Amino acid sequence: MLQLLAALVAALALLALYGRHRWSYWIRRGVPYLPGAPFPFGHAWRAMLFQRYIGDVISDLYWKVPASEPLGGIFMFLKPGVVARDPELIKHMLVKDFQHFHDRGLYVNEDVDPLTGHLVFMAGERWRLLRNKLTPTFTSGKMKMMFPTLQKCTHELLEVLGAGSGEAEFHDLLARYGTDVIASCAFGLETDSLHNPRQEFRHWARRLFVPTPGRGLIGAFCNMCPAIANTFQIHTISPDVDEYFTTLVKNTIEYRDSHGISRADFLQLLMNLRDDKSTDKTSDSKEIKLSIGQLTAQCAVFLLAGFETSSTTMSFALHELAYHQDIQKRLQQEIDQSLQKSGGQLTYDTVMNMPYLDKVVSETLRKYPPLPMLNRVVTQEYVVPDRGWLLEKGTAVLIPVMGLHYDPLHYPDPQRFDPERFSEEEKSKRHPFAYLPFGDGPRVCIGMRFGLMQTKIGLASLLHHYNIEPCERTVEKLEWTKRALILSPASGIWLRYTSRKK
Repeated sequence: MLQLLAALVAALALLALYGRHRWSYWIRRGVPYLPGAPFPFGHAWRAMLFQRYIGDVISDLYWKVPASEPLGGIFMFLKPGVVARDPELIKHMLVKDFQHFHDRGLYVNEDVDPLTGHLVFMAGERWRLLRNKLTPTFTSGKMKMMFPTLQKCTHELLEVLGAGSGEAEFHDLLARYGTDVIASCAFGLETDSLHNPRQEFRHWARRLFVPTPGRGLIGAFCNMCPAIANTFQIHTISPDVDEYFTTLVKNTIEYRDSHGISRADFLQLLMNLRDDKSTDKTSDSKEIKLSIGQLTAQCAVFLLAGFETSSTTMSFALHELAYHQDIQKRLQQEIDQSLQKSGGQLTYDTVMNMPYLDKVVSETLRKYPPLPMLNRVVTQEYVVPDRGWLLEKGTAVLIPVMGLHYDPLHYPDPQRFDPERFSEEEKSKRHPFAYLPFGDGPRVCIGMRFGLMQTKIGLASLLHHYNIEPCERTVEKLEWTKRALILSPASGIWLRYTSRKK
């Protein structure tokens, strides 16, 4: 018994010594260290236990970095990391010195979780080859090709609201609208989630992007310790979710192949890439082939771009416009005049060339960034400019987008909703890397054009037909769903709509 007790005391002493040595990692390197991290969980423990929203946790770390320093040292479990604060350093990380930060450091295991094999998670040379292969499918010309599908879904959205007035929970309504858009554009399905909220595809999409607490913890652990996760072949996505989407894509492709069917959608573009032998090889003779699993994973990226991000941006914009009637009326005037010039039709060029609509969307993305942070990992040793601090390979890098977007240094009175922040004059006054709703550099969001197109046609159509106001169930100060990664209102967004037709 005494021997067992002695062994336990010795083990605890060794653990304490290891913890003390490990937690002094940044101090020993002369890097400002952010206090307040319990051993061994690190600085994001409240988010990992779903006590706070991850965006708020990372924003708090942003404010703990001294304003005079470009970054601060943190821990993610036992893994050392840094929080970048200086926009110029962030520019170096995302663009100028991209070769040192080209990976996100997320867990990818295509054998266990085929749906993780997409551009957002993929690393290294495999990411580069796939990005080069997929980039041509996201040009403005390809977006124009899919615009009629968005028009059809938007007409159905207006049908659901009707010609009168009423109250609606717009976050859920626009998520269903986004579901119909993505189901059609990325998977070739007509889902009609707008009329049927319990539609099967929407159920599985939510399963994919809103994990259970247990699955969320597993995912966080795998991203912090990918080597262990790979060793034990841990699933981060429920196998039944993976099976649903893979089977869906496989059956759709087989049906189109056997019947000679071609549609103007994203899945067809992927099928064309699969069949185009000239795009398989790059100049250095390396190749990447799109298997059914890879095709499904890329459709999942499209789902991410339109299912939550665009729908939440639209609902946040309507929430702000309800409380800022002057901005709403100015935007409606621009929409009405643009439609009058185009013969009453919302075309791609009409929607994408409304300057005030662009300002409103930009300010919405500033105040409500869909992804509250960007993450990278040091892939080659890096010396921080003007400081000489060495960041070792494997160091996690967090870029707090929400922190930057709410910094009064870049955006005076940041809680105020003001689209004029995005006038050419105001944009020229601030560092361009203080605004990062889609990231930047070679890993900028590949679905950005599609997301903006969906957001703008949805808002333009709604505001042309309806006035939006708060109602009794409207919550003015929104709080965030703690389990979600994408910024999502916990209370929903209830608003009153009234037809503008006389």
